Amino acid sequence: MKIGGQVAVVTGASSGIGNLVCRELAAKEARVAMLARRPEALAQARKEMGSLARRCRAFPCDVGDWNAVQQTMKKIARVLGEPSILVNNAGVSAYSEFAVMAPAEMERMVRTNLLGVLYCTRALLPGMRAARRGVIVNVGSLAGLIPVPHMSAYAATKWGITGFSESLNGELSRDGIHVGVVCPAFVDTPLVLKEEARGGRSIPHALTLKPQTVARAVLDIITKERDLIVLPRTLGPMAAAQMSTGPMLRWALRRTAPFFKPRPRETGGKKR
Repeated sequence: MKIGGQVAVVTGASSGIGNLVCRELAAKEARVAMLARRPEALAQARKEMGSLARRCRAFPCDVGDWNAVQQTMKKIARVLGEPSILVNNAGVSAYSEFAVMAPAEMERMVRTNLLGVLYCTRALLPGMRAARRGVIVNVGSLAGLIPVPHMSAYAATKWGITGFSESLNGELSRDGIHVGVVCPAFVDTPLVLKEEARGGRSIPHALTLKPQTVARAVLDIITKERDLIVLPRTLGPMAAAQMSTGPMLRWALRRTAPFFKPRPRETGGKKR
């Protein structure tokens, strides 16, 4: 899809990958709706975009709230026009053993990572189908393609995103709408740094990507209508082979999982 002149919606736009995607789209002359949960952070992110800010509008929204999503998408259509590009990037993570994870944390992750993708997509689909054009990019994870120990709840949401993207692409293939998914390994963003601190383990640098790399992959899916991009690209064959090598991979993960086990969380005293 040609980006210039299109209306694009980007979730998780106040920092990291989402903010860079907004900049890239605005530089290519799209009208960009920036969505994030915290109004102050969103306003500051837009302000820091300099001359590109004139092509962007901030729309505070909790993507895990269906009513808020519906109202926000209607407002975007009134202010900017009917969106033809959606980048579902908002997400939260948790680097923790599942056995000690609080149910409230599980719910927050599912609501943001998975329901947020479903809600935003559902709210924009009627307009895209009426126009018979659109591109939806879902930011998944390598954890949504291969098993990653100590990120079980997070992996559940990301496997959900991968399955949703592939299934929906089949549903919409005759409507002029393309759905693609980017599956990066760990990305050097505030979200990952926060989880490193909480889990007490450093993420391997070989698997850590710059957010600019992921943002470029998102633009690749929009402009070239790619189905799936795995990052780093060297891990693409491993992800593709996962189905046939599942037993071997699970054996290797069981052997190496103890080396990546997070430290027990502090229950009292000074918070980190």
